[in-house]
Amino acid sequence: MNVLVCGTNYGATYIRALATQPQNLNLAGILSTGSKRSMEYAAQFQVAHFTQIEQIPTGSIDIACIAVSGEAGQNLTIHCLNQGIHVLCEHPVGEEFVRYALSLAAQKGCRFHVNAHFADLNAPQAFYQAISVATQQAACLHFDLNVNLRTLYSGLDLLGRALGSLSNIELVPATQAAKSRGLFETLQLTGPEFSVSILCQNFASEHDDGSATLLNHRFSATFPHGNLLLCETAGPVYWFPSPVSMPAETWQSYLPVQVEPSNQYQLMQQRDNANIIALNKLMVSITDPGAIIEQQPEYLLGLSRLWERALAVLQCG
Repeated sequence: MNVLVCGTNYGATYIRALATQPQNLNLAGILSTGSKRSMEYAAQFQVAHFTQIEQIPTGSIDIACIAVSGEAGQNLTIHCLNQGIHVLCEHPVGEEFVRYALSLAAQKGCRFHVNAHFADLNAPQAFYQAISVATQQAACLHFDLNVNLRTLYSGLDLLGRALGSLSNIELVPATQAAKSRGLFETLQLTGPEFSVSILCQNFASEHDDGSATLLNHRFSATFPHGNLLLCETAGPVYWFPSPVSMPAETWQSYLPVQVEPSNQYQLMQQRDNANIIALNKLMVSITDPGAIIEQQPEYLLGLSRLWERALAVLQCG
């Protein structure tokens, strides 16, 4: 599969991943506004560099990774889908655009996926495996999610991956007393047999460079027999058994599920691998459209809808 990477800011992670973990994927070109960095990437990996989507030869690209935000990214997505090119689009994306992109992809016989990225990292995957084990004894009663404004979409995807769907999750209307805007805001969601609370860091640094980030992703699941905690995006993951869940002689205050620390280089490798996983899922979906649950229309529309509603509450306080 020939892959075009659009954008070289976050898109650099796709370029790096395709160069080091290609599998059945071939980096065939880079599309950018023509920055020196982009041209250096193209020269380094000996691939074509384009500054206009119209420059790309017809039939030369199978998959486009759209790592460009806002209207420009949406226009690129629409152009690629119109050409029958499968698209992996970076998050976040709103419901109206997702609905249109899914419809267009269906018309053109190609696939549209959204890459929310973080659920495919090692620690969240360990968290999901632990949820699966815990639910064999009893169902989860409550989920608690801590995020910031930039990680709200991917955080809701973490929740959706744990549940398998977000279509039956509703945002509880805020009370009048809770409508004053604060540095941290709490939202409540309801599900069929469980509840969800969200704590969102409602501020960023002046230039949004991450220097004021206090929360990325923290996720816990409360069961009758204990609590499972993903401490942060990259872990660790712990299980805290309730005092009555185990014999007194074997009970201990916590059980490690995933505790390996990651340095910056290791985390970068995990993030590159997560992008390869997302691309591989897209390839699976091309031949088996129903195979990837989190890329089904119901899931993507439920996620984007919930994100927009939650963001509106946070920003209008």
